[in-house]
Amino acid sequence: MAKIIGFSASLRNARSFEGAKALIDDIKQLHSQDDLYAYLEKQGNLHLEHYFKAGREKEVPFDQLFRELKKSKGLDGLSNSEVCLAAALWGASTAGAEIDLLPLVHFFPENGGVHDEEILREAVSNADGLIISTPVYFGDRSSLSQRLLDFFRLDSKLRNCLSGKIYGGVTVGAKRNGGQETSLIYQMHDIMDLGALGVGNDYITTSQYGGTGHAGDIGTMPKDHYGLNTCVGTGRRVARVAEMRFLSKDYKLKSDLRVGIWILQDKEKILSNYLTSICEELSGSARFDFFNLTDKRILPCMACDICPCRVGKDQEYRCVRGKNDDMHTFHEELLNCDVIIPAMLSPRNRQGLLSTYQQFLERTRYIRRGDYALSNRLIAPLVISEVGCSENLNIRMITSLIRHHTIMHKPIMGWYQNDRLLNIDDVIVGLKSAIEKGTDQTIARLASVMHDENLVVYKPIGYVLSACKNVTDDSLKRRAEAIRVRLSARKDEFFNRVQSRI
Repeated sequence: MAKIIGFSASLRNARSFEGAKALIDDIKQLHSQDDLYAYLEKQGNLHLEHYFKAGREKEVPFDQLFRELKKSKGLDGLSNSEVCLAAALWGASTAGAEIDLLPLVHFFPENGGVHDEEILREAVSNADGLIISTPVYFGDRSSLSQRLLDFFRLDSKLRNCLSGKIYGGVTVGAKRNGGQETSLIYQMHDIMDLGALGVGNDYITTSQYGGTGHAGDIGTMPKDHYGLNTCVGTGRRVARVAEMRFLSKDYKLKSDLRVGIWILQDKEKILSNYLTSICEELSGSARFDFFNLTDKRILPCMACDICPCRVGKDQEYRCVRGKNDDMHTFHEELLNCDVIIPAMLSPRNRQGLLSTYQQFLERTRYIRRGDYALSNRLIAPLVISEVGCSENLNIRMITSLIRHHTIMHKPIMGWYQNDRLLNIDDVIVGLKSAIEKGTDQTIARLASVMHDENLVVYKPIGYVLSACKNVTDDSLKRRAEAIRVRLSARKDEFFNRVQSRI
């Protein structure tokens, strides 16, 4: 059973350390999503009542209110951030995980220092997955969340034990588009840099960046059912990926790991030459398949209504562009990768630069909508940048490719100057890490089909016409057949490529 720890990173937490334990007990007793909604609404209202009792109705200054609230035992009520986290932990619990919650205000007092750091250290060490819930501050995380990450950074043992743990985030802002997604992306990027693997919310909630709550005033988060669903989906996703990775301990690959190097931006083959040389050194650890897409003719996506609803087998190329460009020629090879390394060069002088990145990412729309055909693949973005460049390609690739219901490895960053790669050892270490974690994830992905026959399904939320077409008799029959074929193929691949360690 996977163990998932939730961290509430709000200074205005309702729950104390003891109250958090009681909350976990309550969450485990909620049997349906309706039960969850009712419980969260009750706890949100209790939190609001606490503010009134502390003097809000009398317009007492907020700092005085805050001091008065801190005198309570913190055994009931939930702040907006805690509501999001409770929803995420309920999602993790329904997915079969053991859950726990740690309020960061307990560990990181306002006056500095760390309280009960051994409890915090032990909890993180024993966890298989982490969920951080934070309010939005100007499109970024809270200071409590930042202190937790700094705590990780300063502890070498914790940094080592974070490697391979599954991370997901939930956040709440005062507006529907109040910086929730940027907060999630920045925080994910930083914790992945410490070795964790990042996931978003699951396919049921459209595979975005995590939980995105909308609550302006105290006690209003329980009313945002859409946001709560994304939080529940994040908890489910963290728990299922963490649980799935246990399977890698029971099996091993009997064929090579397939690492796909997708070269999406290059100049005078600088990137290609670097990677060819490096991969030759690592050739014994995996099979590297190079896809140089910079010289391919790839037309932009027209955002048509075909791929959201034209269901078919994975091997079927279903883009409306057909054979008008080169995308169809490497369709199947792209889907056969175990680990995907999207690779880009970022030079200062862009004269002669060849880039298909944006068109290619646009055109993977049909792959995502083909019931997430790349689901649960490990993605490790790689950027070789000339000193002085700052294109943010690593962040862009994370935010685009996590939408494919994938699992994100920290970006691999190389720096070159005067035709010399300055940190080649870092690039090699990054690729070795991607291969190691990718091997475990590939085994888990292949073995999971023998333990769970529920395959992910794309839901065209927000596309009214596509949603209608998605439930016609013909579409339902085609989807049932596509799922049957995919499941059969996955089982065949498991027997062909995986064997027991016993």
